[in-house]
Amino acid sequence: MTMMTTIIAVALGLLPAQPNGEVNMLTAEQASMIGGYSETTDDTGTTHLVGNDRKSGKLFYLTVNPFGRVEGSVGDQVVSFQVNPAI
Repeated sequence: MTMMTTIIAVALGLLPAQPNGEVNMLTAEQASMIGGYSETTDDTGTTHLVGNDRKSGKLFYLTVNPFGRVEGSVGDQVVSFQVNPAI
C-alpha cells in the first residue's frame, strides 16, 4: 500500500494510531474500504487527496504538506495529524 493510502486510512479511522504514534500495516481489506480517490500535487509540493469514505459515504478532503502535516475533513469532522518517515 502507498503512504497516501495509509494516511487516508488513518484519517477515516480505519487504521488507528497506537499510543506511541506508530501505525500498523494496512491490510488489503482495510484498503478496500477506502474506495476511489484522486491525488494531485500542487506547485508547493502539497498533496491533495479527495474521495469518498465507502463505510460512511462521506466526502473526504485531505492535504499533506511536504513536511508531513496532514489536515482536512471527513464529512464535517476535522482531522489533523503529523506523519513522520518510516524508519
